[in-house]
Amino acid sequence: MGSTTAMPHALDAAQEGRRQRAVESLGLQLDRPEERFDRIARLAHLVFDVPMSSVTVLDGDRALFPGMYGLPGRELPRVDCLCDETHAGGALLIVEDASLDERFAHLPAVTDLGIRFYAAQPILDPAGNVVGTFAIYDTRPRRLDAERLTAFDDMAAWAQQELVASTEMTQATWVQSSMLPARALSSDSWTINGMCLPSLAVGGDFYDYGIAQGVAHLGLGDVMGKGTGAALVGAGVRSALRGTHSAVVAGVDLGVTVTQVARSLMADLERTESFVTLFEAAIDLDDGYLRYVDAGSGLCLVVRPDGEVVRLGGSDAPIGVLPDDHWGELDVQLEPGDRVLMFSDGLLDLVDEQVRWWEPIGALVAAHDDVNSLLAGIALLARERTPLDDVTAVAVYYAPSPAPLSPSQEDSP
Repeated sequence: MGSTTAMPHALDAAQEGRRQRAVESLGLQLDRPEERFDRIARLAHLVFDVPMSSVTVLDGDRALFPGMYGLPGRELPRVDCLCDETHAGGALLIVEDASLDERFAHLPAVTDLGIRFYAAQPILDPAGNVVGTFAIYDTRPRRLDAERLTAFDDMAAWAQQELVASTEMTQATWVQSSMLPARALSSDSWTINGMCLPSLAVGGDFYDYGIAQGVAHLGLGDVMGKGTGAALVGAGVRSALRGTHSAVVAGVDLGVTVTQVARSLMADLERTESFVTLFEAAIDLDDGYLRYVDAGSGLCLVVRPDGEVVRLGGSDAPIGVLPDDHWGELDVQLEPGDRVLMFSDGLLDLVDEQVRWWEPIGALVAAHDDVNSLLAGIALLARERTPLDDVTAVAVYYAPSPAPLSPSQEDSP
């Protein structure tokens, strides 16, 4: 019995440097197990009837097993790891009896654990760097027939998807969430906060807010589609809108700033065949005067203290539909006690009333006396009903005016 695929015993310094940087770029926390990798190893144990299996990553001089079944530990010196050869060769390696192979016969895995059979497939990143291996081990010499070899290739592809693509998506999720406002804003009588729950790992919804010169500038957008493509477009739109912040708080007409942003983005939106619905607003925090632009959204409510629900909206189209379109500024006066909720259409999936949807959503706003409890209530609905689209919301609460003092209170010391 022998081995398939002859290969060198080590990478040269340049190759090893590239390989190590590729591993580090995955952003994995390699010193702890991950269930998604352990799941693959457990299934490999059952499918191939082997006592041990692993998803292995080499980090410097260590071999780490973020996913494993049956092995005695999560780490060992790289020089003692069978997978070092697979990393070096970058190709499928099958060893039918490791005790007869001079590359492996002296390793503790063979002499102490009694491993004889070893099969490993390298896991590659998009640039072709070997960032890990998927491997199975047996304590008896054996072979893989054609059917099991196909299954082995399939499971290796799954491991690669988890290690590379899913890790990239996890990083994308973290980056997108990091670009959203980090905390709620409070200023005298005002509280502003938002939330975004993508239906996939990342989504096309975005929101932003900030306060300067006594003016709150806030907005919420929804890019056509879902997933990574929509998220990339959304990040560009959000960045362009943020660039207008100083002009908006200085009093420049929102219709002018949104039109400028739309014109600057038009070529990109045409190339990506995307459009964006947007609700952009500015609130004077001294008197409650709210200016806004509604670009095809129509999803903003003002809920008055007496329960009245006022829909804010306009007739302007989404951004990216017509190249020479323009947008106009509208306004409404907010009074103490008013609550504002702007949201994406994913929230509409969570209410039963689809014709007069503003009634249950307005009732939801009225039922929560602070911004954070309202957003928590929306998140609870999303968990219970599994939305079909991203769910994003920004809430603004204008605190009620203090009740006037009675004559007896005025006279009290």
